[in-house]
Amino acid sequence: MLPTRFTPPLSDDFETDGDRLIELMSLAWVTPESESPIELDEWQKDLFRRVLERYPADHPKYPNELRWRQVLISCGRQNGKSVLGGGLALEAMTFRRGDVASIASSREQATIIYSRVKHVIDNNAWLKKRFKRTTETRGIGKIDGTGKYTANPAKEAAIQGLPFVRVLLDEGHLAKKGIWTAATKGTSAVDNAQVIMITTAGDQNSETLIELYKAAERAIAGDPMLERFGAFIWEAPENAPVDDVNAIMAANPSIACGRIPIERVLSDIATQPEHEVRRYTLNQFIAGSSEAWLPGNLFREASGNGLTAMDGIVLGIDSARNFSHATISAARRNGEIYETELVASLVQPTEDKLAEIILDLYKRHNVQAIAIDDRWNHALIRRLKAQGLPIWPLWSKEITTACMTVYAMFANGRVTHNEDPLLVMQNGLAVTRYHGESWLVSRADSMGDVDALLATIWALYVASVSKPIGVQVF
Repeated sequence: MLPTRFTPPLSDDFETDGDRLIELMSLAWVTPESESPIELDEWQKDLFRRVLERYPADHPKYPNELRWRQVLISCGRQNGKSVLGGGLALEAMTFRRGDVASIASSREQATIIYSRVKHVIDNNAWLKKRFKRTTETRGIGKIDGTGKYTANPAKEAAIQGLPFVRVLLDEGHLAKKGIWTAATKGTSAVDNAQVIMITTAGDQNSETLIELYKAAERAIAGDPMLERFGAFIWEAPENAPVDDVNAIMAANPSIACGRIPIERVLSDIATQPEHEVRRYTLNQFIAGSSEAWLPGNLFREASGNGLTAMDGIVLGIDSARNFSHATISAARRNGEIYETELVASLVQPTEDKLAEIILDLYKRHNVQAIAIDDRWNHALIRRLKAQGLPIWPLWSKEITTACMTVYAMFANGRVTHNEDPLLVMQNGLAVTRYHGESWLVSRADSMGDVDALLATIWALYVASVSKPIGVQVF
């Protein structure tokens, strides 16, 4: 369960502060789901020992100091990274003098590790009497005034020049350029300080992480300029099949040790796009915006007769990037299958014409909901709402959910379409782009118009989540 690539310790019996953290967690680390302290995996214990390795007392330059001042930890998703980050935060707060910070792309993400530590302190009498009353937002302070723990968004201004003893940067593949430099500068004058990134792999936009991976390669190779850079990277071999069990275990120590059943993982990834599996399960970098949204075989396997009835349909509406075309798609549930087909395609559409056709369809058929991307044509949405139509505006976060949900519906064999030539063509043109942790079908990056495909995705998604009677969203 050793990392695929890592900086080796100074010796087989290296000195470390990891053992005291392991003991502390065995006594105190409880979660909201369990009142009993957790049992750490062996790989987690080994990682704590390696991250907190110390130089020996007789070292000529750094006697008794923590060996690593910068640390990169990278592994697949769902390996307990919040436990790792929380444990390292708790160790610094309990045994060291100085401030500690959790940093992520948003304050909400940074608060995940912070909240874990707060829960542990609040539920342990020995720890609780050593810290001031903890709060959700203002930090956890030591009673003796020697340190404070805060959660911060990943902005240079939030940490610039602040003397932290430990900075924990979560999901570093989303970190903006400059945040790592700002954090390391803040710790440069503090003895035994560490900046630690815990992350999964990224894409071509993950500039900070790409630079740290380059530094990791040099450190692992023994570059003396990076003597105090520690790297611990679990990843699958290049070009490994996405369902290769050994490759999955190489990137996921929690699976390799048996805590997460491999059968469950194989079942889960069967409905996920290859680019998502490679990034989050195999922990491999991806191109980001060059991946086809849906394999052609899954689309072909969904070929059928389309709609068998127009009762209880959901309409999806979308337009091309330059509004040269617009498409209306319909979807409905028939047992465990979702039927879909295109019902209208317009050239040089106007708001009046779109509204006219949508209203006509609504009057002639039992329309459950009308799904429209809220990022465009607000005037049309307001107009249809004013006429009492059951509009379902898809907000930015729901757009990504819709794309990922409909992908899974195709992968599970729960969609049937009538092989409309326009839909067939656009399915082959569509590619994805990541937005934070999620992905969507990108109009800008696709190799042509994808309005028919997006209208179909909107209709299928809302048909899968709406209630069986009309739902009006105002």
